Amino acid sequence: MNPINVIITFEAKPERASAFAELMQQVKQSLPSADGCRGVQLFGRADNDCVFTLVESWESRSHHQAHIAGVVSSGAWDKMAAELAGAPVSSYCNEL
Repeated sequence: MNPINVIITFEAKPERASAFAELMQQVKQSLPSADGCRGVQLFGRADNDCVFTLVESWESRSHHQAHIAGVVSSGAWDKMAAELAGAPVSSYCNEL
């Protein structure tokens, strides 16, 4: 299995930006303990306090997909999605 990076950009509802920033900090702290996660970086856009980007490193795409399935089945994704202005944009990327 090849390591993979996942880049996800979220846009929080303006009235929820501070709460979403706190949630993203919690994700940054807890995600590295997930099976197969090699690390995570969190970025906020300098010109828009509502936009956040996670750069996650995983041992494999299947590790990431298993993690996401768990987040969805636990109901945690629904809580996070309620904070968003729209669907997140994500992609799997290989480092060149």
